[in-house]
Amino acid sequence: MGVKFQVIRCGQCGKPRGLIHTCITRADRARNPGKTRIKPKVTLTCEHCGKPRGRGHVCQIRTDFKRRKAAAERQAKKQKEAQRKAAAQQAAARRRAEAAAKRQAAAGQTRRATAARKPAGKPTPKPAHDYHTCTDTECRRYACLAWKEALAEGRTSGLEDGYEHGYETGYEQGLAARPRR
Repeated sequence: MGVKFQVIRCGQCGKPRGLIHTCITRADRARNPGKTRIKPKVTLTCEHCGKPRGRGHVCQIRTDFKRRKAAAERQAKKQKEAQRKAAAQQAAARRRAEAAAKRQAAAGQTRRATAARKPAGKPTPKPAHDYHTCTDTECRRYACLAWKEALAEGRTSGLEDGYEHGYETGYEQGLAARPRR
């Protein structure tokens, strides 16, 4: 708790007077200047809020609760808006996928209907497949045959070269690294 002592009041302006005091008054003021008076006054200040204390003093400490609460509400509102947008985008993507599936189903039905109307003499082409993933041993396509032949040749030559290289270098290194008894 702070204590302030005020001893001298200016008779001209009414403000507390110290060693250095400059009066600022208007010359045409209605009140006549009084005398400088010695009137001691003691003021107690609140240690929490710094305001003068009296009988009716209610200490009000200012906080930033309202500001933080408003910021939290804005953040929650932004999150809800982002969730709503994400849900709307997911729903739109789902609707687009369903529409694409319906279009494909309709196109498949029209293909079947046109295939049924085609003459039986024309052969239907085989579906294209990747020669890298072809596992059919009876497949006679040129790309599949070339791939399988090159793969087998590379495997055998790689095994032979690796065995020779490993025998030449590995055997000698193995003997040198072996602990002697």
